[in-house]
Formats: sequence, structure tokens, C-alpha cells
Amino acid sequence: MKKALLQACAVCVGATGAYAGGIDRSGQGINLIFEEGSAVQFRLSYTDPTVSGTMPSLSPPNIGQPVDSGNVANDFFTPHLGYKTSLTDQLDFALLYDQPFGADIAYATNYPLSINPLNPTQPNSLRATADTDAITALLRYKFDGGFSALGGVRAQRVKATVGVPIVGDYSYDSDAEIDFGYVIGVAWERPEIAARVALTYNSKITHDLSQTETIAGRTFNTTTEVETPQSVNLDFQTGVAPKTLLFGSIRWVDWPQLDLSPPVYVGTVGAPLVDYDNATFTYSLGLGYQFTEEFSGAVTLGYETDEGEPVSNLGPTDGFWSIGVGGTYSLEKAKISAGVQYTDIGDATADGAGGVTADFTGNSAWSVGFQVTYALN
Repeated sequence: MKKALLQACAVCVGATGAYAGGIDRSGQGINLIFEEGSAVQFRLSYTDPTVSGTMPSLSPPNIGQPVDSGNVANDFFTPHLGYKTSLTDQLDFALLYDQPFGADIAYATNYPLSINPLNPTQPNSLRATADTDAITALLRYKFDGGFSALGGVRAQRVKATVGVPIVGDYSYDSDAEIDFGYVIGVAWERPEIAARVALTYNSKITHDLSQTETIAGRTFNTTTEVETPQSVNLDFQTGVAPKTLLFGSIRWVDWPQLDLSPPVYVGTVGAPLVDYDNATFTYSLGLGYQFTEEFSGAVTLGYETDEGEPVSNLGPTDGFWSIGVGGTYSLEKAKISAGVQYTDIGDATADGAGGVTADFTGNSAWSVGFQVTYALN
């Protein structure tokens, strides 16, 4: 019962998280380390967002008239793979793959920031992509009294491209770079009431990127240091009634650590290409119930406060609330889970140009996901 409930809860929560603060995608969860014995796990989620807004035209003859951005956020998949085994009665090991951060943004070609003033008839697009892949090797040591400590090493690969036509048809293209960080944490469990509290810290990871910057037809090979942010996850659960599990999480991400300042862009504009002013807190709370010996279900609510301040055009959202449902069917050695989530994306004011800003309202996202966990012993 407890395992099936956990799986329903995990996939319901893990099916999305796509529009948590900044460019957060996977949530950097490590729940597989708490599985009994040896197991492999595969999860895949798909998110279809709708994010659009308007900005006043900067060019005659329609100066001041609103121009639609189009749906700037492209759909995407978020994969997760994991392997866990017990090395001894006290020591567990897990190897996890995820894509913790990502972006895929493209504006309409007639949007004011998509127009190169030096060549206004040439169609182009304000755009950005960012891809990360991470592999985490994690150990967990169990003490008496239900306490445990965990820690590990994370290898992360990052690559990014950006285009800003309004700045002399500026473009940015980084090489792929692999660097390392770490994970540490503590946990407490009381299995007889399905209780667990886990606190984990994910370090920032510093990447020294080699890149190509192009502006006004001139190309420069430069370097930039960029950090993916540190974060803290607090996950908790407990049985509250027969066959019923209450669960939730709080995630803090230190987004001001993420600052992309390529030298040619900064020298031209006098500001970073990408930066954030505030850290974010993301909350979730859910309830799971075992309907039969084989089937369990869960419902979750999610919330992230809005900052109420101008945001980057390359991430024009500010807070969210969400609701999700998930279920798990348990076989002899496999647990098959699926979930769906609706996210109401917070309204945002985005930085524009020349003191003119853009408004993004009424946006949302649908996400679906499935997960298979297979016991090896």
C-alpha cells in the first residue's frame, strides 16, 4: 500500500514543474534512493504551454499599437532515468539522469524586439534555447532511529543559444560544457505510519563557456562564466488515515546566481543577456489514497508566489498555481504510474526597449507524464 501510494504521488508531482521559477524543469528530485532493494525507473513528461503577450509597436506608422508576441513557449519533453541498489543493510546507491533546467522561447517575427532596426524588412525572431543534462551519483547511509544522511556528485552539461534582433541582429551560441557540483542531505523515516522528511541541498555549478557572439555581421569568439543556481528541496509525507497519505514539498532556488553576461552583448547594451532579481519558493501539497490492492490515486496542488516585478523577455512568466491528478497500478514487480497537470501561469510584465514594456496575461500549460518502476529483486 505505501509503495503504490508513493508512486502515484511521485508521478503526479513529477509530471510537471515545467513553469516553476526561472527555467526550472525537473525539480532535481531524488526519491528513488528511498526505494527498497534494487530498482530501475523511467519517467517521461510532456508539457504544452501557451504563453503570449503584447508590446506597443516601436516603429511607424503604428507606433504605440499593441503587437502580439505569438505563443512564445514551445512544447517540450522532460525525461528521467534512475537505477538504485542496496550495497549493504545500511548503504544505498543511486544513479540518476535528468534535465534540471531548460528553455525554448521564440517570438513572432513582427514583434518589436524581433525587428533589427538596421534591416527591418529581414524576418527574424527574438529567441532562446537552453539545454542541460545531469547525471547524479548518490549514496545514502542509514543510522538507527530512522535517520539517514545522503550525498553525491552531479555532472552537468549545458548549452545555450540566444538571438536578439533589435540589438543589431545579435546572436549568441555557446559550446557544450560539462562541469561538476554536489548534493548533500538528511532524512528521517518512520515506516509504520509511512512518514518521511527529507532535506536536500543542490550546489550551484559553475560553467566556463566558450561561445560565438555575432552583432551587425561581425563575429567574436569570447568566454563567459555562468552558474546554474543552488537550491534546497524539502519533501515530506505521512499517513493520516487508513490507506491515506498526505505529502508535499517546498523548493527554493537561488535564481540571482544565474547571470549570463557575454562581453560583446554587455559592452553594447550595458546589461546582462539573462539575469534574475529574486529567488523563488515553489510549494506543493497532495493527498493519496489506495482504492484497491493494485490501484492507488493522488491529487496535488502547486503554488509559486509572483514577484510583481519586470521579468526577462526570455522567460515572461511570474508565479503559478496548479492542480494535478495521478494514479498507479501495481503488478508483481512493476509499478506503472501516470499523471496529468494543469498550470495557470502567472501574469507578468516583461522588459521591453526604450522604456516600453510588454504584458503577458491569461497563460497556462497542460502536462502529462508516465513512470515505470521495476524491482530487480
